[in-house]
Amino acid sequence: MTTKTKLVKRIFSSLLTAALAVPMTALTAHATGEAFFYPPKNPVMTDQQFEVSVTFSADSDIGSVQANIAYDDSVIEFVSSDNASGGGGVLTVNGFPDTPSSEVDFSFTFKGLSAGNANISLQSCQIYSPDSELIGSPTAYCVITVGSDKVETKTETETTTTTEKTTTTTTKTAPSNGIPDKGVLTALTVDNGELSPAFAYNVYNYTVNVDNSVTNVEIEGTTASPSDYIWYTGTSECQVGENVRTITVTDVDGNATTYTVTIIRASGGDEQQTRTAQKKDSSDTSSAVSKNANVMDQYKKMLNTALAIVLIVLVIALVVIIIWIRGKIKGGKKDK
Repeated sequence: MTTKTKLVKRIFSSLLTAALAVPMTALTAHATGEAFFYPPKNPVMTDQQFEVSVTFSADSDIGSVQANIAYDDSVIEFVSSDNASGGGGVLTVNGFPDTPSSEVDFSFTFKGLSAGNANISLQSCQIYSPDSELIGSPTAYCVITVGSDKVETKTETETTTTTEKTTTTTTKTAPSNGIPDKGVLTALTVDNGELSPAFAYNVYNYTVNVDNSVTNVEIEGTTASPSDYIWYTGTSECQVGENVRTITVTDVDGNATTYTVTIIRASGGDEQQTRTAQKKDSSDTSSAVSKNANVMDQYKKMLNTALAIVLIVLVIALVVIIIWIRGKIKGGKKDK
């Protein structure tokens, strides 16, 4: 084999390896990770132990998860976990799937200390692949409401024939304004954008349109009763397109009401277009944003197709060059 032939084969091998690596890079560059809290569905009482789980997911296999979980240690107390250690308001989480998987669940046992609301939030989270490459750094949070064992309201009534007063214990079902006294939200606010439609305790689906510059939206709900238990799903960080958040309120009897807020972050910097979209009907807006959410997937498919075509053309060109060089080599030998 001549030196020229060896050189051609070496160049061909290098170009082929580089061409094959490009599509793989394009695919892995879009790896993402998510995290969701799952608190108990029923109200939590003081001195009661309860479990909170966190699900970490990705679009590829997870190798390990490292994170911190912050919680209000004046309302709840950390008891135990197989994947976390710490206390005093901060837990250190380290874990990995038992088998190759794109999803892993961790559980944490807490105990109610005193009545009130306790925020539990995921911080400094890193999801790694089996090759120790960073997949994502998601955030998530939930709110645990610790209530008393019994909710009572006392009213005093006076008889018309005597001055003697008697005290009775009653349970309210709905006040005079028509809003139930438990198991619902009496207010729902966002720190960016506006709810559409306007909030009402018996309206359960809302849309919030924000500009592309808005990357974080906090949601705050107010329950009808201090003993109501409230928890949130989703993350305050907003990606371009639809970001679905839910707020579930559970009363002391275990009756749950769920409110859904869809936050729509604009795909570009056109502020006028965003303001116009806010005035449209929520159903029309949801349809338009769904199309925007698919742009990235279409882009991936087009990119991979284009790369495949480039690779085929490159291989054909190299084959032609090799044939031409071999012809030149043979012609040179005949001349000799």
